[in-house]
Amino acid sequence: MASVAVAGILDVLPGLSLPDLQALAAAVQQAVRVGLSAAVAETVERPCCPACGAGKPHRWGRCGTDQRWRCRSCRKTYTALTGTPLARAKKRPELLEAARNMMGDDPLSVRKLAEELGVNRMTAWRWRLKIVRAVDKFSDGKLRTIVEADETFMRESRKGSREWSRHHNGDGPAPPRPRWRDHDRHGVHMPRGLSRWQVPILVLRDREGATCSSKLASLKHKAFEPVLDAAMSDDAMLCTDGGAVYRKWGKSRDRIVEQINTKKGIRVRNGVIHIQNANAFHSRFKEFIRPFKGPATKYLTLYIGWMAFRDKFRGKQIDGNPLIERLIKMAWEPDATRKRRA
Repeated sequence: MASVAVAGILDVLPGLSLPDLQALAAAVQQAVRVGLSAAVAETVERPCCPACGAGKPHRWGRCGTDQRWRCRSCRKTYTALTGTPLARAKKRPELLEAARNMMGDDPLSVRKLAEELGVNRMTAWRWRLKIVRAVDKFSDGKLRTIVEADETFMRESRKGSREWSRHHNGDGPAPPRPRWRDHDRHGVHMPRGLSRWQVPILVLRDREGATCSSKLASLKHKAFEPVLDAAMSDDAMLCTDGGAVYRKWGKSRDRIVEQINTKKGIRVRNGVIHIQNANAFHSRFKEFIRPFKGPATKYLTLYIGWMAFRDKFRGKQIDGNPLIERLIKMAWEPDATRKRRA
């Protein structure tokens, strides 16, 4: 019966006007999103009870498009998405479409994504933060063989902090630095080289493609030490540029550290010692982060994890959306972005 109805719709398409075709396309797109949203809950077969952890529930009707289950032990009812960030989403089809866009080839900025989904930009922003928390501090685990290490830098961003607005209203002191746009608009002197307004990001990558990336508090040895200890396996060799912090770490841990003098133009030594894979990740990260126009530094760790997670599947054929799969396994948390501002 459905195939007959579809054939009838296809027959009348040539006679429809352009506004009617556009309205039909929007309706079909929304129907596809709803269908994909319903399919997400069906991927979990007989989920365990989120209240007591017991398995083997029995079916107990439906909740909208989702199968509802009843626990045989505590008698509570639930769905496959109960207790996850998707459970209380009022527009779950659009939220899942946002997650699919985030794993696409060209993720949209929050404003463009909101326009694409027909929601408010603040809604799209909260969705993005909710989704990227599924890959917060993502890492491929212990790195093996030859591990390349290098740092890249991003400007500190206080986007959304309202500190300048409070200062102009007499509610607070002057912020410690001018806004970045003031350097171009008002000719404010830009500090040369590295400064405390440049946020360091350490990238560790082995020759098998595994990556560990982390935002550093500073360029001092105590900031590098825990990251290197957590990421390096016992038999791995560290390959870096001429940074003294790496030599100090290797000496204190009795580990092999091979360094190349990039300041003298040396890029590869003995055909093996180089940091080109780490630098290539830097390039992809800068290209990835450019459309977002400098996310706030307080959320930078989330974007680093998002990039590392995406890079894991680069060039691979995958079924489904691994980001949604991780989102389903997350526990629900209150939305901290809705706290009332002081």
